[in-house]
Amino acid sequence: MSADVHHFWTPNNVFQAAGTTVDWEWDTGEGDDYWGFSIRPTQFNSGVEILRQFTTSDNGTKWTEHFTVKSFTGGLNRFSAIRVVGA
Repeated sequence: MSADVHHFWTPNNVFQAAGTTVDWEWDTGEGDDYWGFSIRPTQFNSGVEILRQFTTSDNGTKWTEHFTVKSFTGGLNRFSAIRVVGA
């Protein structure tokens, strides 16, 4: 059986000032498949790092990814998710 891979982006870029650490949340995911997450700068000459990532769920209907993100240069960032079904 081969895996089915899906890619998702957050609907909008998020701005973060240079040298700041910010907590962001993204409501995506579920408990049956593999999910991988990342953040990417959407401007040239930018740098960003995920310092912490964790997931919470409610009664099984909603998953939320939590990120603590540090920006080195400031600018626009965008979160990305990969969902692997059947892995």
